[in-house]
Amino acid sequence: MKKFIYTAMIGIIVLAAANTISAQAWSKDTKVLGLGFGASYFFHLDPDRTTSSFLGTAPIWLTGQLNFQGEFGVHDYVGIGFTTGVGGRAGYSRGFYSWYGRTSYSSYGEVNVPVGVLANFHFYQLIADKTGADIKADKLDVYAGVSVGSGVAVTFYSNSNHIYPIVFGGAHVGARYYFTDNLGANVEVGFGKSIVNGGLVFKL
Repeated sequence: MKKFIYTAMIGIIVLAAANTISAQAWSKDTKVLGLGFGASYFFHLDPDRTTSSFLGTAPIWLTGQLNFQGEFGVHDYVGIGFTTGVGGRAGYSRGFYSWYGRTSYSSYGEVNVPVGVLANFHFYQLIADKTGADIKADKLDVYAGVSVGSGVAVTFYSNSNHIYPIVFGGAHVGARYYFTDNLGANVEVGFGKSIVNGGLVFKL
């Protein structure tokens, strides 16, 4: 009988610990993959342009973006990961334009593929842990972070195509809300990998 009670108590403790871990929206053991859609600004590096808006870069175009990213816990409140995807935009006008003495077609579309790294600080979990308040940190994860990366953009002029390197970097804030232990919604705003992004997240 004593052995049965001891075994039952051990089982209850293990289950309670497992529930505590799974109840946290973010922890050191968290692994998250996300798929979303939004809009991004990227600096287009143009080696043919001698004078430009930003350190030898071409203008910064707004493009729609399908994003795939992952984040992996390295601390109770910190995660690092990757970001990539594919984006682009359609041409918006026809004719010629002159930019600092350089004449070119203004009507073109674009396809780009960014690749970068990210780091997030999950301050909402920190607040929940330090205050002990019931702020739904088992479902809600609010964080701030930075991203930086590069990639390539292909622009399609009416008379020719060009391939440009792209660079991006900046800060963002985001929130994830989990409907189940493994599935949730995600929204981010900022500058860098995206200016706005929304989609689904999957906790592994």
